[in-house]
Amino acid sequence: MVDQRRTVGVLGGMGPQATVDLLQRIVRGTPAADDAGHIRILVDNNPLVPSRIDYILHQRGENPAPVLVKMAQGLSAQGADFLIMPCNTAHLYATEISSAVPIPFINMVDVTVRSVISSNASTQRVGLLASTAVIQTGLFEDAFQAKGISVISPGEVYQEMTMTLIKQMKAGKQNLTDRQCLAEVATSLLQQQADCLIIACTELSALDADMPAQIPVIDTSQCLAEETIKLALGSKPL
Repeated sequence: MVDQRRTVGVLGGMGPQATVDLLQRIVRGTPAADDAGHIRILVDNNPLVPSRIDYILHQRGENPAPVLVKMAQGLSAQGADFLIMPCNTAHLYATEISSAVPIPFINMVDVTVRSVISSNASTQRVGLLASTAVIQTGLFEDAFQAKGISVISPGEVYQEMTMTLIKQMKAGKQNLTDRQCLAEVATSLLQQQADCLIIACTELSALDADMPAQIPVIDTSQCLAEETIKLALGSKPL
């Protein structure tokens, strides 16, 4: 019997903890009886990718795109069958990445939008928990609006709280109150009449906070992990 499994290439390190969190989700979600049942994953865990936020929001520093392209090309050359990237903000460079390699790049934004539509068909407004760069560039807003869904973002104070949490996670300085802060930001989106919440920062995914139970919560990292497993095991075509 021919093994239909595919090798995954991960553009990681943005940040390292978020990358490890995604890998754990893939391992936990893979139906394996032993080591040999798991998925082969090639990981470029590169924490030296130039700051996406500095370059996008503050117009300073180095353009991350060439570094991401080089990582993608390296993973492709090593034998990856498709690529994934556990960083929502870096998906602003998805076109550059996908056009530089001969293998598919699985876009986490597109995967998440499809998940929201398939699991919550009546969704009209999603509340976005994301970096300021993702919000200001309209990365998710454009994708959702194409499907007739509007996007709600936190107000200025709550967005500052969100960015503080993201920076603390990257620095490994999270504490017990961080989960409560994220839940507070989520509640503010609920009060704005969001009928679905999107955790659209992989640092926040790794925080694993308790979200309001009143509405569905879609985690981009979990969406990407589930899609990766299907593609890697050959149960879904590339």
